[in-house]
Amino acid sequence: MLIDGARYRWSIEPADPDLVNGIQRSADLTEATAEALARRGVGSADEARELLDPDLRDLPDVRLLPDVDRMVARVRRALEGGERMTVHGHDDADGVTAAIAMVDALRELGGEVGVYIPDRRTEGHGLNTVELDGLAASGTTLLITVDSCVSEVDNIAHAASLGMDVIVTDHHEIPPRLPAAVAIINAKLPDSKYPYRYLAGAGLAWLLAGHLLEELADLRAAAAPPWGGERWADEALALAAIGSIADRVPVTGVNRILIVEGLRVLPDTVRPGLRALLEASNLAGRAVSYDDVQENMGSIFGRVSDGMGTNRAYEMLAAEDPEEAASIARELAGARQEWRSTANRAWKIVERAASELPADSPVLIVEAGVPIEVMGSATSRLAEKTGKPCLLIMKKNGEAHAEARGPAGYNFVVAFQSMGELFLGYGGHPRAAGFSIESDRLDEFRARMVAHATEHPPVPVPRGVDAELALTDANVKTAAELAAFAPFGQGWGRPVLLSRGVTRETVAAAEQNGLRFRTPMRVADGPVDLFYRLSVADDVLFASEVDRAPTGAGHAADAAPGEA
Repeated sequence: MLIDGARYRWSIEPADPDLVNGIQRSADLTEATAEALARRGVGSADEARELLDPDLRDLPDVRLLPDVDRMVARVRRALEGGERMTVHGHDDADGVTAAIAMVDALRELGGEVGVYIPDRRTEGHGLNTVELDGLAASGTTLLITVDSCVSEVDNIAHAASLGMDVIVTDHHEIPPRLPAAVAIINAKLPDSKYPYRYLAGAGLAWLLAGHLLEELADLRAAAAPPWGGERWADEALALAAIGSIADRVPVTGVNRILIVEGLRVLPDTVRPGLRALLEASNLAGRAVSYDDVQENMGSIFGRVSDGMGTNRAYEMLAAEDPEEAASIARELAGARQEWRSTANRAWKIVERAASELPADSPVLIVEAGVPIEVMGSATSRLAEKTGKPCLLIMKKNGEAHAEARGPAGYNFVVAFQSMGELFLGYGGHPRAAGFSIESDRLDEFRARMVAHATEHPPVPVPRGVDAELALTDANVKTAAELAAFAPFGQGWGRPVLLSRGVTRETVAAAEQNGLRFRTPMRVADGPVDLFYRLSVADDVLFASEVDRAPTGAGHAADAAPGEA
């Protein structure tokens, strides 16, 4: 059933009563919590335990990913032959944490390993021929990408012409044509048997680097730093959690395990760079939450690089000297403040330019001269404000770079694939993508993009109701159980409950039972269906209104449920 609320459209999917009863009895939960778990796809009490108490032992076998054996074999050959390897990363938190985890593992195996992280301001996304020519000249024969390059057909062909083999590890959407790499490891590939598709680049790197350390343990002769050796798994897991949270991948399945376990070990890190990052983010000496990372840590990455393959955030994490790490962390924290100021100025420019576009356009394509490092932020704000697919384009030296963000129900990857021949390179996720293009092809792109958005408008995605619970039945036990669904993030929102037929008398009775409302609960003459969240603080039960609709406003479902 669908209900059109004052703010959102809601979907209430049927919950199997036998399944709900089974979860409730076996896991000793309240009915509302068991109902919420069932609606979120939990099929048994064991699955409920795995969700509420994530454990690394529940991770699927990494060998279910495609081409893993090819990666192991090629890395072994490189290590035994003394070849020079280079890890190619990406200058955001996901790419940098993925790169450091992979480099650390390869060096522990005795490899000669370099790293190259392009500066998006001067080099764009992904590989480029200048980088590849330089790496070949320096002797690199094996290039391993993290968090990127699944669509780099031409550049990987160029690498091959220079005598370099390439192993691609990526988590972005799969293009129609794959590059001719030695191995392509991506859970989204059609032949992948891995049961979870939505890994971040850092999560994938953690899985693969750990597998290399296990499979090639006979080569593990290099002296490990204090954050390596037996501590490598935990230290790299903290990196995987930071990268996964910052990249906003769904907080479900494998990601949930990596994030929960990574946050657990993060405060105890001995890596100087991570300790410096915690200090610079005012998070040292205490438990670190999902929101802490997203709001304070993730944004410190990607701010400072020199345009020649080195990245200050990477250098901070790689630093062995605590003073050096702390100095870089302070530098990056200052750059973050400067970035935020730049982002606010850019937003005003973009907002003004967008206001001059036709109000009825199915997609907003804004061209503005704003710094490339804040384009993603400005585009996200525009998409959130308008609810439309939005693109921000910046031209420089005959090329144009674009960031794209859109609402749930719109897919930029499909749109870009339909006109892929226009681009110098493109990639990303359905709702967050980017591309580069020759400036003289922008007019053709605009026309085709508008046509595509007209023919394929965003499909509204309803939000899901987790359980029905009368206000008078709400209790502290249910609130505490629902709080255990944390951490909350993309694809895993805070539970939303529905109380039908709420009146003034219902509210008064609930307050008599000890329920407190975060804001005064006002009910008009007629009853309403109330969508709300529960929380508990100091043993006091609170309800927060999310939405409301006139009682009886529901109608038959005509779309799939969305994220709460």
